Amino acid sequence: MHDIIAPSLAAFITTFILTPVLAERMYRAGFRGIDLHKEIKKEIPEQGGIAIVAGFFSGLIVFSFLEGIKPDIIIISLVALAVAGIGFYDRIKRLSAREKVISLTLAGIPLIFIAQPTFMGVNIGLIYYISLPVLFMFTCNFTNMLAGLNGLEIGVGAISSSGIAALAYIKGEEISLVLALVLALSLIAFLRYNSYPARVFPGDVGTLFIGSVLFSSIIVGKFELEGMIVLIPYVLDALLKLVSAGVMVKESQKPTLIRQGRLYAPENSNFSLVRLFLRIKPMSERQVVFLIYTISAVFAIAGIGLEHLLT
Repeated sequence: MHDIIAPSLAAFITTFILTPVLAERMYRAGFRGIDLHKEIKKEIPEQGGIAIVAGFFSGLIVFSFLEGIKPDIIIISLVALAVAGIGFYDRIKRLSAREKVISLTLAGIPLIFIAQPTFMGVNIGLIYYISLPVLFMFTCNFTNMLAGLNGLEIGVGAISSSGIAALAYIKGEEISLVLALVLALSLIAFLRYNSYPARVFPGDVGTLFIGSVLFSSIIVGKFELEGMIVLIPYVLDALLKLVSAGVMVKESQKPTLIRQGRLYAPENSNFSLVRLFLRIKPMSERQVVFLIYTISAVFAIAGIGLEHLLT
């Protein structure tokens, strides 16, 4: 438990240094996206999430050097790499919804080999093993969906991973702690370049990767219930989108309207966590992102509070 500072610093420094270099190269390579929620649309480099992945694995390499190679970390690393690869490939080839569901579910199957089939102390056996890859797929998709504003997906990911790290620390789960904390520090470093006004976007390679590591941290730490509480903002956002519009691709959504620096939800558009608040009151991009941060922090604290009640 004492050897987590060096891996966390390695993750932060690697991501912080690599992000601007990678952003420039991605821009030159044509990986660009439009910053939609600005009155003046600018092209921003995408696929910056590769720096998050690199920072995360630099942290795990340092941890393995200090503590030795752990089988659980090897499996989780392979799963996370597969998910990052799916995210990168999706940016190039645009996977269909069905292809993404299948590929992410398959990527989560190796987690079965490190999972204990219990929920709140009850052995549910085969049900646990069958549902695990499916829930993994949902988590990756949900962290990919709560996105679109400068700093939103990265900040919420940093808050959620910090909450998971706190849970792991309380329960004395070393592997879960290092996974979540290394991710949190990587995201905090990346946020320096992704917060308003964003200079780089993470892309699917980053947003899907966040879900992969969050889910793996919860599973290996055996605090599924508390972890579910931390992830509620992602679930709420996904449910709002599903109920209001069903399964849809990003390109088919009506863009959020911008007037005099404030965001407005378009009429007769699908719901989301962001648009739910914009329907109540138009806000600036910074304001709505801060509001979602606050909600994420509340649920992270609630998950930690539940752990204290259960112990």
